[in-house]
Amino acid sequence: MPVKSSLILMLALIALGCSTGKQEDIHQTWEHYRGSKSAVQYSGLQTINKDNVHLLQPAWTFHTGDKRERTPMECNPIILGNTMYVTSPQLDLIALEASSGKELWRFDPEAFGVSGGVNRGVTAFTDGGKTRIFMPVGHWLFALNAETGELVEEFGEGGKLDLRQDLGKDPESLSIGLNTPGIIYKDLLIIGSATGEGYNASPGHIRAYSAKTGEFQWIFHTIPQEGEYGHDTWRWVEEENYGGTNNWGGMSLDEEKGWVYVSTGSPTYDFYGANRLGENLFANSIIALDAGTGKRQWHYQAVTHDVWDYDLPCAPTLVDFSMDGKTVHALVQPSKMGELILLDRISGKPLMEVKEKAVPPSYVPGEVAHPTQKFDQGITIVPQGLDSSYLTNISEAAAEYAKAEFKKYRNEGFYTPPSLEGTLTFPATRGGMLWGGLSYDPVNQMIYVNANEIPMILQLRSLSENQEEGAFNSLSPGQRIYLSNCANCHGADRQGLGEAYPALTGLPDRHDRESARTIITGGNGVMPAFSGFDTQELEALLDYLLEVETGSSNQEQVAVETPLDRYVLQGFRIFTDEEGFPASRPPWGTLNAIDLKTQSIKWKVPLGEYPELKERGVAPTGTQNFGGCVATAGGIVFIGGSADEKFRAFDADTGEVLWEYQLPAGGYAVPSVYEVEGRQYVVIAAGGANRLGTPAGDAYVAFALPEE
Repeated sequence: MPVKSSLILMLALIALGCSTGKQEDIHQTWEHYRGSKSAVQYSGLQTINKDNVHLLQPAWTFHTGDKRERTPMECNPIILGNTMYVTSPQLDLIALEASSGKELWRFDPEAFGVSGGVNRGVTAFTDGGKTRIFMPVGHWLFALNAETGELVEEFGEGGKLDLRQDLGKDPESLSIGLNTPGIIYKDLLIIGSATGEGYNASPGHIRAYSAKTGEFQWIFHTIPQEGEYGHDTWRWVEEENYGGTNNWGGMSLDEEKGWVYVSTGSPTYDFYGANRLGENLFANSIIALDAGTGKRQWHYQAVTHDVWDYDLPCAPTLVDFSMDGKTVHALVQPSKMGELILLDRISGKPLMEVKEKAVPPSYVPGEVAHPTQKFDQGITIVPQGLDSSYLTNISEAAAEYAKAEFKKYRNEGFYTPPSLEGTLTFPATRGGMLWGGLSYDPVNQMIYVNANEIPMILQLRSLSENQEEGAFNSLSPGQRIYLSNCANCHGADRQGLGEAYPALTGLPDRHDRESARTIITGGNGVMPAFSGFDTQELEALLDYLLEVETGSSNQEQVAVETPLDRYVLQGFRIFTDEEGFPASRPPWGTLNAIDLKTQSIKWKVPLGEYPELKERGVAPTGTQNFGGCVATAGGIVFIGGSADEKFRAFDADTGEVLWEYQLPAGGYAVPSVYEVEGRQYVVIAAGGANRLGTPAGDAYVAFALPEE
């Protein structure tokens, strides 16, 4: 950026009284996941601007060469100097020349028995002039020399850490990974985890390790242990497993204050909590921790006793902005509930008047839904609750079908609990906002964020009273294991959900025992690795999935204890019309601009469109979307994310589409904006697949203005 432009930008910040004093917030580099440790997801570069963005063209495209069916690629690249670090569908870590896309080196983790899964980025740490890259794959966290890609032998066990360690449980019994990169404070690497969402999920405690040696430093128990604050907010049942409550979407850091801000997901099981009655701290919470010690400074719980899978899906963004004539040091937390939660980041107190309201009870045996929930926690982006006036209007046939289906389900407003007959929930576990987070323009105090506006059906099924097959204990051990761990995604009857979650019926026609075992233990696509099954449990599950007759293997040797009745979700089901489009009124996916000074929406526009509806003359509807946006000082908001697989540039002031490009596969990731030798680029992972079920891809596409 020219010196004059930099000066103007800084003066604007000072004039607005909103400067955080951190150059990273108006950064011109992209050295951290989501652009900065404060998660602002913003670029101060402005060579590409509203006047010339229509001239953007691919500067280079790099294909990783290792895509497979349904493999996603959600990586937000980091750029150090002229080197870019990206991950592939099989989770190779690759160093590229950022100006050309030329491969410099590649690290393949398959030599360590792990590959594939979801990765959203990596973490860099520099000490003594040497930089290492931390890259998680499966249950390993690797430390690699940034220049050569070789393991840093002095870190951990020959360059790697076992993420199953230091959680207070037998590591061999845990299935745990890390989809979103950790964050560096001084010489500490602070990490969350991906734990799984079934009854046997691992605990999601927050840990810190020495970034130099890998030595364990501290732990914060997100599921409070006996004697710790919050332990009395859980009903503890002997022999029950307590898992989840994990930080899977990343964290943010106030480096000056030395606090790390952690957002957590729901406890497991996600949709039924008879074994965990109570408020369930620190689930669904924003927690401020002393980054050096892990000591809790404050917490704010957004959802109490969550049975909707309303995880807080990403790091809160740290912002300083003007409110009532004063500069507020705040954080903004996107939520699946469709709200941007606003808190004072020093005290943890809400900046808006939060209301505690009564919500409907649960009628599922054993469940006791919390009688109240918080409303008006911040700025509402997505309507909360689905009524008949909000049903689809794309055609008369779709409207009539939706009205008839609408009457079949329980629907008593927002926070109606899951039910045996099926509950309509809106927004649902797909958001609202997701892991892509928000972008914050500190100069204009504007927030940009994409959202889903799609209803879902939450229908539970009992495991102890199966009408077709009798009592739960009469089911095969493999089926019991499947229902407790796999039914969320693949359905109680293995029917799957479209291309994103394939049906598992007829599996013997597609996989032999060894390939099925590899997928279960190593993960595949968006499916995490389940490495915590012991040998007997794994063989029993394989027998069930491969339809081996009872008694022909070792099924009788496996015991699955069920101290309490259990219920499972009958798969992730979107409430649709008869063609499969969402049954709510469009737009179904949106990009939103929020003026933080007035806490109001400046504009909302559809994000994406369905070609078949466009051909019928239906106005742009927006689509379900994944990934996030990046605003720039050039007045542009860049975003992919939509099911039509396009990458777009929006006018930050009006929401008008100024440029779009058809990617080789869906861009379900956060783009990165950077500059090398005076030339500005924007790059996005075009990995496709994901939960939208579009074709998989393996491309990183970098765009720039034509060279003069």
